[in-house]
Amino acid sequence: MRKLSVTLLLILGSSVFFATTTRASEKLPLTTLDLRDHQITINSTPNGFAYTVRSSDGTILDAQLNDTQLQAKYPDIYDAVRPAMADGKGTNDVKVWGGTQHVPANALPK
Repeated sequence: MRKLSVTLLLILGSSVFFATTTRASEKLPLTTLDLRDHQITINSTPNGFAYTVRSSDGTILDAQLNDTQLQAKYPDIYDAVRPAMADGKGTNDVKVWGGTQHVPANALPK
């Protein structure tokens, strides 16, 4: 009886763990930008970037907009978002990559 209880507990525990992990089919956003009145989520798609525009309270105003649609519907947001995108124009396709590095909390200046 004890082996059965332990086995059931392990099965239940692993099912909870695997139910909460991200599946490969779920697309995570590239980034989310918090502007004064809007929140912009940028996703990568085979056709380029897809933008989701939310109000400051989290209500979705538009979803899956491409560059042209974002520029037409929200020109101010487009002007704020597009300069932040890196591309190879004017740099002969050379891009600077700063990378990411974990800095321990005790190494940061006080």
